[in-house]
Amino acid sequence: MSRKCIVCGVEIDPRRIAILPNTQTCTQHSTVEKKAAVTVQMGEGDHTWIETYAVDREDLRKIEEAEKNFRKQLLEDENPIETVSTDVDDDTKTLNDFDLEEDATEPDVDNA
Repeated sequence: MSRKCIVCGVEIDPRRIAILPNTQTCTQHSTVEKKAAVTVQMGEGDHTWIETYAVDREDLRKIEEAEKNFRKQLLEDENPIETVSTDVDDDTKTLNDFDLEEDATEPDVDNA
């Protein structure tokens, strides 16, 4: 089954015709855009995972615009969201941070 593109006259790939039987253009002249991948972190704490969604380019533009507006509002907000870095353990206390009494007495143990 041979069919030519209505724009350029080149033969349309038979695999394209098999998938899209009503197509009248080659892939070069198709008006369909590629999809974009958007990743979203879901869950909280130790129970997080990443979801990946395939979206149209127009939807991607809307998502990017919403994210841009969200970030802009965070910068303007008087009480911004506190970010916590888990990469550095600066606040982790060590044994040297505690005052230890050298002559600590043994705790009372009831041997009943």
